[in-house]
Amino acid sequence: DIYLSLRQVKVATIGLFLGGLDTLKGRLAAALGKMTVATEHFESAIAFSRAARYRADLAWADYYYAEMLLAGNAPGDREKATELQDEAIAIATELGMKPLLERVLAQREILKA
Repeated sequence: DIYLSLRQVKVATIGLFLGGLDTLKGRLAAALGKMTVATEHFESAIAFSRAARYRADLAWADYYYAEMLLAGNAPGDREKATELQDEAIAIATELGMKPLLERVLAQREILKA
């Protein structure tokens, strides 16, 4: 099982990969319905990317975490998703990440619905 294999990966030799790996593990956990585990991975990815100043990785982690929160729709999820989207929009705009910006804006339209 690919998720279990990735879950075992704790350290990567390239720091840039670590934040992206946690985002991937979060996406996989969410797809498997393991929302608590997914949340841990997304929050780890966000913390790592902020600390390392990997803004592009941070923006993508924000986007995917918001996507999971909007799908679950638990109390407080919409507010947290909006905060994550705000950060992703700011970074995507600043760095010229048009494909991500378009995705976040489309996600925001879903939030309004």
